[in-house]
Amino acid sequence: MRKLIVVDGYNVIYKSSSLRKILKKSPYQAQMELVNLVLNYCSSRMMEAYVVFDAYHRPCSDTEETISSKLKVIFTGKGKTADSYIEEFIFQKKSFYDYIYVVTSDYSQGMTVMDKKVLPISPKNFLEELNSHHEVLRERYLSSPESRVSLSDYLERETRKKLENLRGK
Repeated sequence: MRKLIVVDGYNVIYKSSSLRKILKKSPYQAQMELVNLVLNYCSSRMMEAYVVFDAYHRPCSDTEETISSKLKVIFTGKGKTADSYIEEFIFQKKSFYDYIYVVTSDYSQGMTVMDKKVLPISPKNFLEELNSHHEVLRERYLSSPESRVSLSDYLERETRKKLENLRGK
């Protein structure tokens, strides 16, 4: 089953107190923090994702950056909002996916893209999902000493022995 999540980036940033704080210092850092959260989420959920940021004051056209095979980031071009980009994008792509989740606070956009395959999610609900997903991962991978991963876990046995000898073990 092919699933896609399309996120209106600034809608989510403005609904998150921690991301808003980062945004005040650096819009780029807030964007990257959100992109990292979405990347972790979609990678473990086996879904593709697009995060769309308004950049309609820029003099160029839409820009697409591939972050991973699961995630792409879009910066809209001159005269195009994230909302208009998302509507057009969904219209073009909905036949390729079983479900498309659209994270937006724009109610009219949510109604425009409504379809049995297109499901709107509020930024607040999406942030709650990201937070609970983060907590599950934290508990699973960082809660007990034996579940922690270290660099030596990825080294060949011979290299690990050399390092242990250097440390005097």
